[in-house]
Amino acid sequence: MQSRVSSVMKDKQEVAEADRVSRREKIGYGLGDAGGTIVTALIGNFLTFFYTDIFGLAPAVVGTMFMVLRILDAFTDPMMGMLADRTRTRWGKYRPWQLWMALPMGVIVFLAFYSPALDGTALIAYAVMTYFLLSLTYTAINVPYCALINVMTKSSREVVSCQSYRFALNGVAAFCVMVGLPLLAEWLGQGNRAFGYQYGVALLAVLAVVAFLVCFATVRERIDTRDMQYGLKTLIANTLKNDQLVLMFLITFVVMNIFNVKGGSAIYFIQYYLEGSPSFVSFFFAVATLSGIVGSIVVNYLAKRMETVRLFILTNVVLGVGSCLAYFVPGEYHIIWVGLNLVGCMILGFLLPLSFSMMAFTDEYGEWKTGKRTSGMTFAFNLFFIKLAWATGGAIVSFTLALVSYQSGMDNQTASSLNGIALLATVIPGVLHFLLALITCLFKVNEPFLETIKRDLEKRHDRSADGEEGEGQRA
Repeated sequence: MQSRVSSVMKDKQEVAEADRVSRREKIGYGLGDAGGTIVTALIGNFLTFFYTDIFGLAPAVVGTMFMVLRILDAFTDPMMGMLADRTRTRWGKYRPWQLWMALPMGVIVFLAFYSPALDGTALIAYAVMTYFLLSLTYTAINVPYCALINVMTKSSREVVSCQSYRFALNGVAAFCVMVGLPLLAEWLGQGNRAFGYQYGVALLAVLAVVAFLVCFATVRERIDTRDMQYGLKTLIANTLKNDQLVLMFLITFVVMNIFNVKGGSAIYFIQYYLEGSPSFVSFFFAVATLSGIVGSIVVNYLAKRMETVRLFILTNVVLGVGSCLAYFVPGEYHIIWVGLNLVGCMILGFLLPLSFSMMAFTDEYGEWKTGKRTSGMTFAFNLFFIKLAWATGGAIVSFTLALVSYQSGMDNQTASSLNGIALLATVIPGVLHFLLALITCLFKVNEPFLETIKRDLEKRHDRSADGEEGEGQRA
């Protein structure tokens, strides 16, 4: 009996050691998403401005392009997920995509922010082609990355630790883009904004490529998932049976619309409504980025004192009220706007950690309701709705600018265009926050209910284990 116990303990120790992820590997894993954050920060915060003010496209053209191409691209996520699942190499299934797509990703990012000597239809065609390729390459590198953590370790504690490194390095990457690009564009361009953005983006693209390659070189796939494949119809059917997960997709969609509207309109707001210099643009972005990082830390302490779903609803109500009231603050009050930016972005930093926690709640609920987990399809669908939000968020910014007859350049701003820019930065996100709070009231998997679900699942697992043991004894 003693030898059997020691054997079991030895096996558990070997499994535990196999599940451990080194600090070097955690940093490498985080860098993989840091590279992706460089790309998404460029797309979400600078691409619309680049197209209208540097590329010379009409806002309505930009909005239409974003809507059509981003919706088409969203449908590639499930297909990319299945392709990654069927990849077989000596490096694994998901890890090699970081190697294969790193350089293409960097080249396409550079080309998307390149200003060719074209005009009219040819210029629009170039923008459509490069943006579509940018979306496809991002899908090809990001979907396998999302699945990578599932084959690195089975330990939930190690997963959480890896994610902490990931979000910390994401914050650093976002800071480099938000603060660095306006300064790089001014410094490298020497009065030529097109060249400034071109070379500034080139440097950031090199950083992204290096981050992807370091991720490939340092992470390892340890878990064999060859026997865990299901058909697309089965995965979709099981996912749709989870009503709270479907509601969570809608919540994700609205959350990302808020970030995309605020991010896409921010540079217009700072440069034209606040009449900020390039250094003030960088300073304003620096305050926003650092405040968001602080908010993601503070929310962990608040979540220990308030139920997660209730805190999420309250956060959105506060942000909705604050955003709408900010509309009445004049643009020349820079100190007040810096303070509002600091407090608002810190509270905004609560949203993603809380929404990720709620997404995890739906995974438990799905197993409790259907008897199956569909974690893999969850992140594919989640990315699908994130990309739809890229489409609608970008379209909201572009079409609002078109409605107020926006023209690039400080001298071309009218009372109507400045009012439209102010609405994009304040009231429109505020309304979306109120909508998000209302939708979340329908979310029923709060923490007390989750504890009930976990107890029920433990009982089911115990009964299943007892049944298997009984069958083994009879055999």
